[in-house]
Amino acid sequence: MKDKRTAVVGAGWFGRAHIRNYSQISKLVAICDANKENLELVKGLYDNINVYTNVDDMIKSEDIDAASVVTPPSSIPTISRKFAEKGIDVLMEKPMALKLSDLEQFKEFTNCRIMPGFIELYNPVFDKLLENLPEIGEIITVASKRIGLYPKRDWNMGVILDLSIHDIYLQERILGEVKNVIGMVNRFVDNKHEDAAFILLDFGKAKGSIESNWYTPTKFRRMYVHGVNGTIEINFISQTFNFRKGLNLLGDNPATKDETYSPLKLEEPLKREILNFLYDKDKDIKVTLDDGIRALKIALEVIEKAK
Repeated sequence: MKDKRTAVVGAGWFGRAHIRNYSQISKLVAICDANKENLELVKGLYDNINVYTNVDDMIKSEDIDAASVVTPPSSIPTISRKFAEKGIDVLMEKPMALKLSDLEQFKEFTNCRIMPGFIELYNPVFDKLLENLPEIGEIITVASKRIGLYPKRDWNMGVILDLSIHDIYLQERILGEVKNVIGMVNRFVDNKHEDAAFILLDFGKAKGSIESNWYTPTKFRRMYVHGVNGTIEINFISQTFNFRKGLNLLGDNPATKDETYSPLKLEEPLKREILNFLYDKDKDIKVTLDDGIRALKIALEVIEKAK
């Protein structure tokens, strides 16, 4: 298969992760960032790659098949539309937009692939969870806990759009349509954006909870799925999987048994995501624009209800 010609807009810390992966699995031809210091960090690391401070100049000058937009969310829709209007496939990093209307406008484009950057769907440990769900029987609850570092206070958003949205789309993938939401938040620094959030998702018979904060100085990414026959716990960082089930539950000495699996080699979810975006057929794409719209709608509803 011929390598696609690609570009990345945004050369910050996560943009550089995109750049590294694109350089390995495609023909990366251009990088764009308005911050010249960011460009200085990357341009000496890669051969035969042009750098730009203006997206319009890059699109006009380069032959591009696909691009990632890894910028502050407020600018993602405007930049991504420039690619879509030229028929260039675009990977929009989460949360893709800060307003639902800014994201829904992309439904008009049918001549290119528009995909959300929902990276945790590509974590191998989540694949293992989905494969083993039948083992725990009917699901009762799903609980997610996500703590992050370095609040994006200059991005005009809070922890829900930064972190909680990951677990919204993950729980949706497990349990289906969200029927109702409840959100509670804390704002420690100012009254504008939430620093910690506790979210309840109603999926009908099963319920989901999401605990997120970016104020505690640590990093934590775990999910617990509780069924009638046992519990699955996964760690998104270490990619470890634990299955806990009951033994002798009706006897005199009921107990639990844990089976834990650790990967022989950690797989990078971002690389799997970009490969899916670039080279897989439409029927094999794990996440679509509609998925992104739905997750953003739920996140914004939580924010609105928690005001």
